Amino acid sequence: MRHTLHKASLLLAVAMAGAQELQKEADNPLNCPSRERARKGDRVLIRYKGLLATGDTFDQGEADFVLGENKVISGWEEGFSGQCAGEKITMVVPPRLGYGLQASDKVPANSTLYFLTTLDGVVRVTKEALGGGCDERVKARPGQDVTMRIKARVSQPDGRGKVFFDKPAFELRFGKANARTLVLGLERTVTGTCVDEKRLLLLGPDLAYGSKGNQNGSVPPNSTVTVELEVTRVRNKKPDSNIGLGFLEDLANGRAKLPNGR
Repeated sequence: MRHTLHKASLLLAVAMAGAQELQKEADNPLNCPSRERARKGDRVLIRYKGLLATGDTFDQGEADFVLGENKVISGWEEGFSGQCAGEKITMVVPPRLGYGLQASDKVPANSTLYFLTTLDGVVRVTKEALGGGCDERVKARPGQDVTMRIKARVSQPDGRGKVFFDKPAFELRFGKANARTLVLGLERTVTGTCVDEKRLLLLGPDLAYGSKGNQNGSVPPNSTVTVELEVTRVRNKKPDSNIGLGFLEDLANGRAKLPNGR
């Protein structure tokens, strides 16, 4: 994680250590439209570093969870709600919104927690597949060619950012070793999507084009992008080369059955 807790922020955090409410501040507030702010039901992709009042790190890494499912501490539920993809957010979490009176691993009981976080992405299902789900075979996943209807724009506070990609049928091979930039962001946020499902993706720079922007300049450096997407087909155009070996072996041993049953 690139940003650090500056001395002024640390002093502010210490001063608030006795507070019972969550304190949070985006180091780089993006003022995205309300439609693009993380909310209950959204899946959020984050990176984080957790500190104790002593300055000791008790945890760090990446996390991926759905707001409102209460699978993380309440401080995170509150802390990421209303934030924009691409923001770096400092949080001071009081004990009642953290681990309370119970100790947890490296966290002593009744601890105020300090988090340095980056909200890398927000994923929102805007139209579920028919029946609310689908067979694994028709889900976007590595090793499959996924066709998507996709429209992407640069995120702006007024919601009128420039459209830089608009394709009614864009096919992408998921899981390629040389995938980079926005392709990796799409794979991380679209994997598991059913055919006919629609998603709104809000991708911070690290899931889009990073600090360089894209090659033609239509996406500036360090931009968050908004992607409206629908998966229209999942198939494997490059089946395993060994797929027919079992049939050939059965054919050689006289066990194979042809389509007409003979």
